Amino acid sequence: MNPSAEAPEFNAPWEALAFAMALQLHQKGLFTWNEWAETLAQVIRDAQAEGDPDLGDTYYLHWVRALERLMIGRGLADEQGLAELAAAIADDARNHRELQLGAARPQQS
Repeated sequence: MNPSAEAPEFNAPWEALAFAMALQLHQKGLFTWNEWAETLAQVIRDAQAEGDPDLGDTYYLHWVRALERLMIGRGLADEQGLAELAAAIADDARNHRELQLGAARPQQS
């Protein structure tokens, strides 16, 4: 990765987290950057074959799937544990949004 390259843009905090996790796991030696690039490319090809129009809005979902594939492949996680974690994160995000929306509503007198 070129440190002088333009910084990536993220649409949501989880996208930055996925990006950071990939970098951190690579730096820890979990996979080489070539392995990462090949896995990510395969995940994107699989998604396109399944009908993803590749408009850019699913890019970091592909990062997450590539991370999952590498972690499962190396025995660091299993599908059940990752599914439970994803569900907990989704619930937390949904609850956080509901709290924010509730706080933003004007109180009626």
